[in-house]
Amino acid sequence: MHLIFDLDGTLIDSLPGIAAALNHALESESLPTHSLEAIRSFIGTGSLELVRQALPTGSSNTLAHQLDSAFKHHYAGHWQAGSMLYPGIRELVGKLHHQGHHLAVLSNKPDAFTREIVDHFFPGGVFASVMGHSDRFPRKPAPDSALHLLHQWHAAPESARFIGDSDIDYTTARNAGIPFIGVDWGYHPTSNMGGTIASNTDELAALIDQAS
Repeated sequence: MHLIFDLDGTLIDSLPGIAAALNHALESESLPTHSLEAIRSFIGTGSLELVRQALPTGSSNTLAHQLDSAFKHHYAGHWQAGSMLYPGIRELVGKLHHQGHHLAVLSNKPDAFTREIVDHFFPGGVFASVMGHSDRFPRKPAPDSALHLLHQWHAAPESARFIGDSDIDYTTARNAGIPFIGVDWGYHPTSNMGGTIASNTDELAALIDQAS
């Protein structure tokens, strides 16, 4: 089976690192900072939108881009201190790889960060394809990047599963015609993710086995 995983909130808990970098960038401009819970709700639409949601209402586009650069600069040097795998993920991914499933990561996080993080937590090429956001494709929930992965695999949508923690991931999967499996340990409520939800990695493994 062809399995496309979201990154933040699905494979890794990156909230502490994202929050630290975002608040550092805000503090550098003497702007109000945010709690972890507030920042949790900002995650999922890419770094520029993350910054825009954190800025005071009416802030300029120029300031948003300036803060985005500051956020990325701080995050590049400190993300490892604020990122960790969710329980059972390393074992699950290793098992799926050993079973012969084709694995990919598809994130709205900038492409360079996405690749660096996946290489750090999953060395050895466990994920055959890793895609963060770049100028090549629009961000999720546009289906273009997911469809590109299917094209690379010469795979039909029904032979794949899209696994994520947000309505953005659910909508991406729906737009691409790929069945979706939601996880409830991430950053977003499950109410807008359809009816197939895993509460732990054992349940996720069982859902994948049922679909294979």
